Amino acid sequence: MSAPGTVSGSEESVLSAGVREGVDHAIEQKLPGRLWDKDATLWSGDENVQRAIEGRLGWLDVPDWSLEHLKEMTDFADDIRKDVEWVVILGMGGSSLCVETLRDTFGSKSGYPKLLVLDSTHPDQVRAIERAVDLKKTMFIVSSKSGTTLEPQCYFEYFWNKMETVAHDRRLCFAAITDRGTPLEKMGVEYGFRRVFGNPPDIGGRYSVLSYFGMVPAALAGIDIEAVLSSAASEAGLSKAEDERNMALTFGFFLGNGACEGRDKLTIVTPPELRSFGYWAEQLIAESTGKSAKGILPIEGEAPASQEEEANKRLYAHLTLADSSMEESERRKVAHIELHLRDRSDIGAQFFRWEFATAVAGHLIGINPFDEPNVAESKAKTNEVLSGYDASRPLGQPNDFGNPFERGTIDEFLTKNVRPDGYIAVMAYWERDEKSIAALQKFREMLSAKYRVPVTVGFGPRFLHSTGQLHKGGMPTGAFIQFVDTPNEDLAIPGKPYSFGTLIRAQAIGDFETLKQHGRPVISFDIGTNGLETINA
Repeated sequence: MSAPGTVSGSEESVLSAGVREGVDHAIEQKLPGRLWDKDATLWSGDENVQRAIEGRLGWLDVPDWSLEHLKEMTDFADDIRKDVEWVVILGMGGSSLCVETLRDTFGSKSGYPKLLVLDSTHPDQVRAIERAVDLKKTMFIVSSKSGTTLEPQCYFEYFWNKMETVAHDRRLCFAAITDRGTPLEKMGVEYGFRRVFGNPPDIGGRYSVLSYFGMVPAALAGIDIEAVLSSAASEAGLSKAEDERNMALTFGFFLGNGACEGRDKLTIVTPPELRSFGYWAEQLIAESTGKSAKGILPIEGEAPASQEEEANKRLYAHLTLADSSMEESERRKVAHIELHLRDRSDIGAQFFRWEFATAVAGHLIGINPFDEPNVAESKAKTNEVLSGYDASRPLGQPNDFGNPFERGTIDEFLTKNVRPDGYIAVMAYWERDEKSIAALQKFREMLSAKYRVPVTVGFGPRFLHSTGQLHKGGMPTGAFIQFVDTPNEDLAIPGKPYSFGTLIRAQAIGDFETLKQHGRPVISFDIGTNGLETINA
């Protein structure tokens, strides 16, 4: 029998009194049942907001829905593997992060295509994808919930144009995943795409991993999606339980109660095999909770030495796999919780558990976890920067955007703006590869040791669809360092008056100006063409 105040089994963790009492009260009040009944009053008293929320709760039923469509997805994978060696996902936000997580967790099965993801408008990144594949043996999946997201549109235009002279019939080299009835669905049909997958429209992008958006690419890579979905369906069943088996409810109270008590920073600790899970969880937590000057800051990829900075403001979620478990010293601390996977297929259960817990945490914090108002705001600002763009002259930008990089300037900025209860966000608008990730990790660790606060790192523009929401709409405790660079060689976007290089700079400018409008302290540096050397100097 477990000791009082613990979650038992392979996930045994000591819970605080507040979490224990909250879970007990939630069970008495039938909270799991209300959530499963899709009772939008859990998150808002406004009838208009409630109607919008009711249209975003389809993720609750999606494990079973996807299992019903299992053969459709696996048959498609079996069909294309005959003549396709690479699959490139053209997406952004939830539609790309979930794929990256699944690919990195399982890899590609022998005999199935290699899975690549493009979610950056940096021309060096677009070119890197193009050079990594043989275009004659590549399928492109345009992935967008709304079917109007700017970045996938631009990727599509670029590669559709490229494939005109490469493929015998370029239509067979493209497929789409989008909501039913979107412009992308209509375009895919009109253009004669090899396949168009119409997703249920009542699933928000960051809650869509267990739908077509995550499962079709996973099937194409040979991942056993039946095992992943069965794991998720099992967790969904347990989330209805009104007793201690409901770990999703407990995790939700762990997050929400912690945030309400001032522990508003969630440190995600994973084994190497699950490292990419943090990318997906970061978007889910930040974009769902970061609004109305509230939120939970997810921190993924930190070095162990940095995880103790500002520990009294943190929660710790430990993912453990197979025979591994939390350290005994961590298990005794109420700010730590263990989330165990018996094997990698249990990532399906974790996807659902984190979604359910995020919904519960949103209820406790007092926010709507299913909208993303400041993401739309950033998109509008980018469009404003690009409006009336004339290729004959440089893109207009603020005077304080893109300063020359100087360590002393950074130190002066951070000394003035870092709060004891805050964090530092490093936002890099350059190519994301192993070298740049390592360089920014080194820079991050230096800042953490010097300023004694958590430091996050995001690559633009992809973080605009995740932590960008929390940066502008969440708790006003961050200090923001932006890096922009000069691409080695720009790329034109067919049908657009601007290039990829112009687009990513416009996105950086829009991000910079929006942060300033919200009163967030932000400084911007232009590091030219030798960014890694500059940062590491």
